[in-house]
Amino acid sequence: MKNNRVLRNYPHSVAGALLGAVLLLGSGCVQRDLEIRPDEGYVKITLNWSAAGAAARDARFLFYDEAGALVREVENISDVYVGTFPLGTYRMVVHNMDAGAVDWRGCERYESAEVYALPTDYTTDHHPGEGVACIREPQEIFGAGGCNETDRIVVEQLDTTYLTVTPTALTRRVSVRFLLDTDVPVEGVKGVLGGVAHGYFPGQGCHNAASSCAVEFEAQPETRAAVANYAAGVNVFGLLTQADSPEATNTVHLGLTFTDGTAFADTVDITPTIRQLMETNGGTLPAEIPLSIVVRRHATWLGAAVVPWDESGEGGGDPRPQPRNGSKE
Repeated sequence: MKNNRVLRNYPHSVAGALLGAVLLLGSGCVQRDLEIRPDEGYVKITLNWSAAGAAARDARFLFYDEAGALVREVENISDVYVGTFPLGTYRMVVHNMDAGAVDWRGCERYESAEVYALPTDYTTDHHPGEGVACIREPQEIFGAGGCNETDRIVVEQLDTTYLTVTPTALTRRVSVRFLLDTDVPVEGVKGVLGGVAHGYFPGQGCHNAASSCAVEFEAQPETRAAVANYAAGVNVFGLLTQADSPEATNTVHLGLTFTDGTAFADTVDITPTIRQLMETNGGTLPAEIPLSIVVRRHATWLGAAVVPWDESGEGGGDPRPQPRNGSKE
């Protein structure tokens, strides 16, 4: 267990008493302030990592006053945080510190605290086009915009408020199967998923839909399949399709190479399929978003199209993917 605790207090008109906070570096995974004054109370928050599918992780806590201004930041907490706060009501954002390909911004306000995917460059010429940024695929990012019991922390005089928080996955996973019907064996399948949200606001509980981004992926052969099908999984903060979204809001820019040296590129509009998934899931997307794309190549025809996911598991299809441990419901 680590001892390198980091605590930062932020001066604010309604929280000036935080300026004199003293940090105790404990020997375990509990952080505790040394003293409590008559106008303060204790807060004890226990982290539950069961939804993250792993053992304890180091976390960062961001505490905000009732007006949404940042008043305290604490890092490297793995299981329990104990601290003193002036009497009042607070809000909190918590997240793991070992996520990949992401960063944070806007953390000075509760509602604007955002985790976002880092930018990168396209490696293919077949992509959504100029003005659509390519981002990296976010990895292992878990967080919460409040505690399990409440989204507000009430600190009472000389009392201890006991709370728990369970960080959950802030991403969804797009699972794509490529069903290949070709007269020449496929050598590789790559693609670009367009219409992707570039960030997520834990305090608001929603992704950032301000702009459309794209994520590259490379599919792998499904060795268990009787035919040479390929599959890929892509983590995203969200897809931009809504019930009234226009066509081509979400697309897959597909690129195949064949063993005879030829190549095939096409753009598949998955917007209608995403809308259908939302309709059957109560207006939201599931944690696992299943897509099947059929690619046919024969002497007289070459093309790709989206088909419904085979729910039966028969005839070369698989049932809809089930939520991963730690996926957002």
